[in-house]
Amino acid sequence: MKRILFTGGSGKAGRHVVKYLVEQGYHVLNIDTKPLDHPQVRTLITDITDAGQLFNAFQAYTGLHEFDPDLRPEKIDAVVHFAAIPRIMIVPDNEVYRINTMGTYNVLDAATKYGIP
Repeated sequence: MKRILFTGGSGKAGRHVVKYLVEQGYHVLNIDTKPLDHPQVRTLITDITDAGQLFNAFQAYTGLHEFDPDLRPEKIDAVVHFAAIPRIMIVPDNEVYRINTMGTYNVLDAATKYGIP
């Protein structure tokens, strides 16, 4: 079973893509600042601008079905990155830039260092 780390899965667009991926049989770990109300998807509340939190999330379990004291989390097979401030005038402009730029950098950095496409 393929494991997908999905950033921003609780957002307006992300929730629809996450639902589709689950329907296709993928295990999805949602990385977001708000939980997603989906019984088959675990949300790990994570600040993607914090590299430590994000690198930890890349090594997390996708759900309780994987949790066994004798097992380590399987490698994430793919990353889908939707997390961002979606438009201006929600937060100050410098925060839009910081969150979207640093968040994307951290996602790319973690995926590259863990060898995840």
